[in-house]
Amino acid sequence: GCVGDVIVAGGIDALNNSDTVFVADFLRELFGNIVRYADSTQRYVVLVSAAQDRVTIDVTAVRVKVTRHSGLAYYRERVLHAHGDWDVREKRGQWVLHASVPVDNAG
Repeated sequence: GCVGDVIVAGGIDALNNSDTVFVADFLRELFGNIVRYADSTQRYVVLVSAAQDRVTIDVTAVRVKVTRHSGLAYYRERVLHAHGDWDVREKRGQWVLHASVPVDNAG
C-alpha cells in the first residue's frame, strides 16, 4: 500500500455540515487516486488547512496518472464555480495539486 503523511491545520472542525461533506468527499477522491495511481514505493503528502473563509488542500505524490475522466474533474468544477483556486502540475515525476475553496465559516 501507499505510505504518506497527512497534516491537518486550522479550524477544520468549525466547518458547517455542507462544507464538511464536500471536503470529506474531495479527500476520499484524492486518496482513491493516490491508491490507484501513485507510485506506492514513494511517500505522499496531503496538507489540509482551514483559515478564516477558505479550506486549502495540497497534495504531492509521485507519478500519479489522473485521466481526464477522473472524479477530480467534478471537484475542479465545484472549486472553480465557488471562485476558488485550482492548480495541478506534474514536475520531475511528482504530481502536485493545490485547491483552495471558499467556505462559510472555517476557522
